Amino acid sequence: MSLEGLLRSPRVQSEIEVFAEWVRRYGLFAYTYEQSKIVTRTAWLARVMLDEGYRMLPGREQEVLDFVAQRLTQLVEELGIPRESITRGELHGTREDVLKVVTRVYPNVRQTERPSLAVLEKEGVSPRPAESVRPPVATPQGRVKYLYALAATILLSMLIIALLSLL
Repeated sequence: MSLEGLLRSPRVQSEIEVFAEWVRRYGLFAYTYEQSKIVTRTAWLARVMLDEGYRMLPGREQEVLDFVAQRLTQLVEELGIPRESITRGELHGTREDVLKVVTRVYPNVRQTERPSLAVLEKEGVSPRPAESVRPPVATPQGRVKYLYALAATILLSMLIIALLSLL
């Protein structure tokens, strides 16, 4: 089987269509305000394509990786995403092979930095204290309303049955 067969996989075709539709709908907004979302979506598509390629072409992992990187680069350019301008992305925990593809597609992407706790405290933003969560306690009053609802449902059902039997 050839590498082009990967693009004919129903799962890959479906994911490409979903990605393209998302980029057409939200791409400009995401590029302007949330570049990491574009990177995350691209990483998901890369993962699906790599998994399908590895499954379809065992033993040709490097070829699959190169092919997926090339095809994703081509797709991103066709969709009008300025690849070199994407600089921020959530890459933490991304699989190594997916990371290789993403960094080829977006050569200037770097892990999105989160401000440290010291920076947040300096800016006056303090983490909210953890509130204790207590499970709701079932009270007799709380149970009574459910019994009333059950009784009303049964009575209404009996009334509907009686009216239908008259017809």
